[in-house]
Amino acid sequence: MRDLPKKLILEVTARCNFQCPFCYCVWHEHPELAGDDLPTDEWQTIIEECISRGVNDFLFTGGEATLRKDIWQLLAFTREKLPKGPIALFTNAASLTEKNIVFCREHTISLATSIQGLKTYAIQTGTRRSYAKLLTCMARAAELQCPFDVSITVTQINKNEIADIFAAAVLSHARSIQMGPMMLEGRARNLQDWALSWDEWEAIKETIRHLPNGGVPYGFADEMLCDCRQQPRHYLEKYGEKNHNPCPAGKSFGVIDPTGKFRKCLHTIENHEWRM
Repeated sequence: MRDLPKKLILEVTARCNFQCPFCYCVWHEHPELAGDDLPTDEWQTIIEECISRGVNDFLFTGGEATLRKDIWQLLAFTREKLPKGPIALFTNAASLTEKNIVFCREHTISLATSIQGLKTYAIQTGTRRSYAKLLTCMARAAELQCPFDVSITVTQINKNEIADIFAAAVLSHARSIQMGPMMLEGRARNLQDWALSWDEWEAIKETIRHLPNGGVPYGFADEMLCDCRQQPRHYLEKYGEKNHNPCPAGKSFGVIDPTGKFRKCLHTIENHEWRM
């Protein structure tokens, strides 16, 4: 029987209402890893077994998790079975309502999202949407005492407005900000034209360090390739980390994918049966 990390990322659906060209979800390369949505009772069984085996930290994601009509039922179920311990929902917030935000506050569920651009938001998300709905949602969530943690993926497309994106996250009262360069995984596997060089990424980090942050904590994810999967030599030479830190996947966290199987990392292709 496979040991489980204390933290699990639950990919409860592969469906998404965005088409981000740089999405790293591995089913864009290997569709068999997506599958159809598992029914509610199947996810409840998975969650209950995970908790019984010591998991005490859950992040619900997708795809876009809120496309599941039962996502609020699954979150409430998880909180009932895990009265204490972090539970978070990662969402693009396109369909999030004030009622949903209040639900998360009342069930002590953290919210997380990505701000992928301002002027570049539509091309970065593969939609015709504007960033306005997201920033309004973030500001209202903060007023309701349920602020968002924010991630920002930097590409060749949005790099020139990255200071403005960072400022937007701060002014929308993000709880924290995590920034990183686009990873060449998933839909972005062959999207090298969008990838940063290491020198560009270092310059962006230096720019951010000189911006006012309003007391919002922020950090950088220095990773363009994941070492949890085999990488082509020419990718490693160009995009491999200069000061390599092994990925903590499989130890500090793991993934239950849309088919209900275990993957040690968001970027690995191999999945395994893990249940008794």
